[in-house]
Amino acid sequence: MKNLLLTGLIAFFSVACNKSREETTSASVRSDTLVLKDQGIVFVSPGDQTISALKKKNGEDFYTIADDANNYFSEASTYLDSLKVSYKNADDTKVFVYKKDNKTAAISKHKSPWYAVFYKDGKYETVDLINVREEYSKFFGNAVAKSAGTLDSKTVIASVAGDQYSVVEEKDCDLNNDHFTDKIVVLATNRDPDPQDPDTQIAPILILLNDQNKKYDVLKNEKIYPNSFGDSFRKLVVKDRFFTVELFNEVPDEYTSEKYITFKFSEPLKEVVLSKYGENTVWNDGKKTNTLCSDKNFGRILFRDYNSDDIRTKCPK
Repeated sequence: MKNLLLTGLIAFFSVACNKSREETTSASVRSDTLVLKDQGIVFVSPGDQTISALKKKNGEDFYTIADDANNYFSEASTYLDSLKVSYKNADDTKVFVYKKDNKTAAISKHKSPWYAVFYKDGKYETVDLINVREEYSKFFGNAVAKSAGTLDSKTVIASVAGDQYSVVEEKDCDLNNDHFTDKIVVLATNRDPDPQDPDTQIAPILILLNDQNKKYDVLKNEKIYPNSFGDSFRKLVVKDRFFTVELFNEVPDEYTSEKYITFKFSEPLKEVVLSKYGENTVWNDGKKTNTLCSDKNFGRILFRDYNSDDIRTKCPK
């Protein structure tokens, strides 16, 4: 994931939100200035100079943060895409200003170089990416309902897939038992896998939770398959509040492996969580090894946090 942040992906460091302010300090408009005129959102990421400083400060931890960064930005942007809300991207070399009382007022930078700027009617707020979903409705009010329009799963899926992914399986369900149709979508990359390019080894799985036919809440995981083991997708099975992603792997003259990853909607948590993990391996010499564990073993793992690469370590030997 090292290349992700080097190309300007947005990350997350803190949880607190820097509340709305109205500053009237005069600021000159330069060529590196972005003037906010209409209601809108800007995602801000660190420029090259800031990235270099962060790498020097955090060392190898910088790349761990980069991996998390992709998830936070992806969830935030996917949520806005599901609402058909447009946004812009800029790095922290830009100066952000807006007009107030016939003066040009500067927007103070957030304490982290990774954040979103909400702007509306002469007011703004800087928001950590993990809080975009929650703070959007608070700041923009009923703009959520207005922008949602007709529920359109194809548009939501296309906003994530673009030209990079294609749909390999899609199933309707009612995960949270609210009598509104949810969707689970398995995507596949359209590019040939390249060991030197981590992006070619990503194939998102999406959950579209139907919010009373007004909008979709979109959950995404890019760490189910493919993975470090080279697993491929076989089948998606849905039953009531549960769904299982089946993976397959074969190494000639060594083994064949089947994996069963089951998620469920947790009513108390109002979240989709991992329920069970199973793996059946048949070795070339005929020996079989089986692994089966549940949330009693690995605790609470949210769908968006599941990682095929480390789930084995959470299961009993």
